[in-house]
Amino acid sequence: MSAPGTHPPAGAGLHDFLRRERERVDAALLRLTDRLAADAAPGLREPIAYALATPGKRLRPTLCVAAWRVARGEPVPGAVYRLACAVEIVHTYSLVHDDLPSMDDDALRRGRATVHTVFGVGRATLAGAALIPAAMRALDAAAAELGLPAERRGRLVAELCRASGALGMVGGQLQDLQSEARPTGAEALESIHRRKTGALLAASLRVGALAAGANEATVAALTVYGEDLGLAFQIVDDVLDVTASAEALGKTAGKDESARKATYPALYGLDGARALAARRVDEALAALHGAGIASPELEALARFVLERRN
Repeated sequence: MSAPGTHPPAGAGLHDFLRRERERVDAALLRLTDRLAADAAPGLREPIAYALATPGKRLRPTLCVAAWRVARGEPVPGAVYRLACAVEIVHTYSLVHDDLPSMDDDALRRGRATVHTVFGVGRATLAGAALIPAAMRALDAAAAELGLPAERRGRLVAELCRASGALGMVGGQLQDLQSEARPTGAEALESIHRRKTGALLAASLRVGALAAGANEATVAALTVYGEDLGLAFQIVDDVLDVTASAEALGKTAGKDESARKATYPALYGLDGARALAARRVDEALAALHGAGIASPELEALARFVLERRN
C-alpha cells in the first residue's frame, strides 16, 4: 500500500518535511491553545498556554498525519492536524508531570524553564491534569469534523486513553521510578519503555490510521512500527543523556545516571545501545514492508529517530 501524492523525504528533503509538518502542527496547536486557555480557570490559563507553547519536534503528531496519508494520501484536511494535536497535548501533559520534583525533578525542558519552576508545583500539577480531558475534547471535536461516526470517535478516544494511562505511559513511568537504584534486566527495561515511550508513539499512528479508515492489517503493522520506533527513540534518548550537552538537549544532561535510573547504555554500553537502536529501527521498517506499506515519510521518520542529536 502506498501513500499517493507523497514524495521521499531524504537528506535536505527530510529537514524541509519535518519543518513543514512542525509548522502545520504548531499552527493548529496555537488555535487549540487559545480555546483551551479561554475555557480554563484563571489560575491555569498561563501555565497551560506556557506548556503548550514550549517548542518541540512534534514527532507524535507528525506520525499521526503520516499514518493518515498511508490510507488516504493527499490532501490532508486541517482537522487531521487538530486530531494529531490531541496526541501532542497528552505528550505535553506527560512532560509537565515528568519534570515535577516528585518525578524527575528537572528545571529545564526543551530549552526553557519547566512549568513548575515558573508557576509553582501546585499550578503545574493541575495544569498538566487539565490537559488530559482537553486532549480528549480536541480529539473528539476533530474526529466529528472529519465526519466520523460516534462509534469510531469513541474508539479513537479509547486508543489515546489506553496509551496514556496505567497500562501505557503512566504505568511505564511508575515502573521507571520503581527501577531506580535497583538491578534491572533487559526484559524489564524493555517493558518500561514499551509503556512509557512506545505506547504513545504507537497510538499516534493508530489514531491517524483509524481516523482515515485504514484496514486492520495496516493498523496492526503501523502499531508494530510505532512500538519498535518508540524503543529506538528511548534508546537514543538514553545515549544522548550520556553523550550530549544540556545546551544541545534542551534539558538537563546526565540526569539518568545521577538518579541511578535503569538505562540502555548502563545495560549494554554505548556501542551496544546504539546497535540495539539500529536493530529496532530495522524491525520497525520490516513491519511496514511486510504489510506492503510504502511510506517514504515513515521511513524517513525512522531514520530521523535513529540519527537525531536532541
